[in-house]
Amino acid sequence: YEEELKIKTVFIKEIHHRVKNNLQRVASLLRIQKRRVKNAETKKILDETINRILSISVTHELLAQNGLDELEIKEVINKILKNSVRENLDGHLKLKIDVIGDNFEISSDKATTIALIVNELVENCIKHAFKGKTKGQIIIKVRRGEMKSRISISDNGIGMDERDFEKGSIGLQIVKSLVKEKLYGNLDIKTGNKGTEISFGFEN
Repeated sequence: YEEELKIKTVFIKEIHHRVKNNLQRVASLLRIQKRRVKNAETKKILDETINRILSISVTHELLAQNGLDELEIKEVINKILKNSVRENLDGHLKLKIDVIGDNFEISSDKATTIALIVNELVENCIKHAFKGKTKGQIIIKVRRGEMKSRISISDNGIGMDERDFEKGSIGLQIVKSLVKEKLYGNLDIKTGNKGTEISFGFEN
């Protein structure tokens, strides 16, 4: 039994390692394509697509390291933050990000979905919440419930127009779709001139 378990673990690691490598190759191909594009809007769309692909590859990288089908939720979030902040933060903003609350294991499928959602919401914060500011803070809070858990992402930025959220960029459309169709949860938004909090729930 122990020998079979070892073989299975190695097999799982190898699968996730190959998936991660293939996703990174796709991202590299898109970067090459971006260099040939002159239109600024197209470059922006390609950058956003590359970030989404890399956020998926993060979970496969962690799974390749662990050889398990479950990951700690804070480990996934912290890994996503490193990538999202590096890709989107410019030198003019001093940003503090805290991840607080509960830590627990989630399935690889759920980890991939949450990674995509967190990536989109943090990226949205960095790009839009702190316009005209030199410093800001983002707090990501994880709350585990008996049946359902919740993640909230809040900032102390300038707030957002909820009508803009209803119209939705492609990123926000992706968030709403993932929360509803993959996590079977709900999305809540609270916003004002002292910042925005967006939270989503999911079944344990």
